[in-house]
Amino acid sequence: MAKFKVSFTLDEADADYFRALYRKAKKDAVGQDAAKIIQEAKAIAKEVRASKKTPAFVTEALSILSDLTDLIQDDEYAAPAPVRNQVLAGIAYFSNPDDLIPDHIPGLGFLDDAIMIKFIEEEFKHELWGYRRFRALRDSAEQRPWASAGKERLSKRLDSDRKKIRDAISRREAKDALKKKSGSYLGW
Repeated sequence: MAKFKVSFTLDEADADYFRALYRKAKKDAVGQDAAKIIQEAKAIAKEVRASKKTPAFVTEALSILSDLTDLIQDDEYAAPAPVRNQVLAGIAYFSNPDDLIPDHIPGLGFLDDAIMIKFIEEEFKHELWGYRRFRALRDSAEQRPWASAGKERLSKRLDSDRKKIRDAISRREAKDALKKKSGSYLGW
């Protein structure tokens, strides 16, 4: 089977449209149960991954969605509440089967979801970088859960790593804010 690439560019009006969808999703997510939103997103992601007709761009977006979901659920990482709430809103959009393009349409049903996930990835790129960095540090740490000294060392190390990562995220966000202010940045 031949592969071909489809690409498109979103102009500022398109970006504004997706920003409006995201704002609506944030507003709609306020009264919803976070655990239910996450559970629904994971169920949809599992179903989509199991389909043999899932386009590669959707599969890529699902890996980002998985990291976003983990980011807001990881108690050791402890993402700030505003970050958790805003990421949850994007996940709520993904969990809505009747969004812009209904999810049941083969091949295209998750196109808008994938675009929204890419928008959220861009919005929280520094937070995602920080979470992925924290996770890698934690996963590579020597862990001896049966020893209280090992638990204590790990806890102190993770606290230290978390603080360093938070500082790095703040520096990265400040640098981007400066770019936006100077007009040399096209963000959403």
